[in-house]
Amino acid sequence: MVKIGLIGFDKVSESHVKAILSLPGYSLTGIFDPYTKQAQENCEKLGIPFFEDFGKLLQNTDAIDIASPYLDYYPLAVEAIKKSKHLFLDNPVISSPREALNLINLSNEADVKVQVNYPDRYNPAYTATIPYLTRPLYIEAQHHIAFKGRQQDIPVVMDLMMHDIDIVLSIVKANINTVHATGVRVFNGSPDIVNANLEFDNGIVANLTANRIAAKNIRRIKFYQPQTRLQANFLKNRIKILRQQHENTGHDFLIKNLHAPKKDKLLMSLHDFLLVLTKNKKPLVSLDQAYQNLKAAFLINEKVQMLTP
Repeated sequence: MVKIGLIGFDKVSESHVKAILSLPGYSLTGIFDPYTKQAQENCEKLGIPFFEDFGKLLQNTDAIDIASPYLDYYPLAVEAIKKSKHLFLDNPVISSPREALNLINLSNEADVKVQVNYPDRYNPAYTATIPYLTRPLYIEAQHHIAFKGRQQDIPVVMDLMMHDIDIVLSIVKANINTVHATGVRVFNGSPDIVNANLEFDNGIVANLTANRIAAKNIRRIKFYQPQTRLQANFLKNRIKILRQQHENTGHDFLIKNLHAPKKDKLLMSLHDFLLVLTKNKKPLVSLDQAYQNLKAAFLINEKVQMLTP
């Protein structure tokens, strides 16, 4: 039984509580949250120990789940690693390549395991697409969210585009050769719409667009490879395959539409983390991969700032 402690008990981290409680193999030993007013009251309702002292929570756990994006997570992550506690980090709590690199060095020294949660890695439409990927030449990703009439502080590259960066880098597995990026400010101090074009040293090209003031939600990725075009719709859990036929069937192209069953992405990620700790499974997204994602995101952001009036 893995004793796990949770940092943060707000609307975001409530789903973590439910997932951990539903997974055999975990024992939720307590929650630490000095900022959420209802945290202690909510813990009492669920019968979960509430800790006002983070150090005492560490004494009672094997691993820590940093679930809330509203806390100053970095010193807490450092303290947990120094106490030899394994970490589950909910993206995007890692805010800079420098912090990620420091956590990598500390976790290696302490010999602890860290998994970073990029939920789209578990999206059923994406996982259903993977078996059909052979040799992508061009990748096109769109992540648009409907405008909700409020200002946003987080740069759109670090928020929406980060998830597509992770997927692209996990597939391409090559160094970025050239970056072209532009952004447009409409309602916020930082660009609301960003387009980035990444050229890799193996010849693959990826075009990413993030828009947080769109008319409707769009979340899809298209993969172009020899004789095949794949499209994964992350919101509708569907994939569409357009493939050139070799057989003499009277039709040059075959169109196939597949529906992927809906799955609980967080539950799957926390289950994987349990296997990382108990079965020595390799994390789906390691700190090293998160570090590469952040380096790419910062590079794109720099280009956007240079070219955005």
